Amino acid sequence: MRLTLLPLILLAACALPRREAPPPPEPAVSVTEAPGAEVLRPRARAPAQAPDSAPVPAAAGLLGETLAGLGAPGEAGLWLSTGLVSAARPGRVTTAAGQSVALDLRPSGAAPTAGSHLSLAAMRALGAPLGQLVALRVFAD
Repeated sequence: MRLTLLPLILLAACALPRREAPPPPEPAVSVTEAPGAEVLRPRARAPAQAPDSAPVPAAAGLLGETLAGLGAPGEAGLWLSTGLVSAARPGRVTTAAGQSVALDLRPSGAAPTAGSHLSLAAMRALGAPLGQLVALRVFAD
């Protein structure tokens, strides 16, 4: 008899009205559109200048040394994208092992002391490992 009463008790409990909690009170927040005159604002930075040790590109000859990694493999040709030049020009690179290749020097827009990117064809011509950085001496023609 106890088992027959249990479903009736559960059914009666479901029929009781639910007591809902009142919504939480709205927080008192004030919003301003813009900071007032008393708020300190940062000063504008001066335009970036090249460091004093940046090499000046020579008309021809040695431009500098760089570490180069593989550039965009989809770009055909023999090229080096480097910060050692500010405009495209013909040049050549040599490795410490004495390998050399003539190529196009392309400006990278980076600092002269930053690394460079070498084309896939140039990496192969130098016999350089594709997954490693290569130390290069860069010459302008």
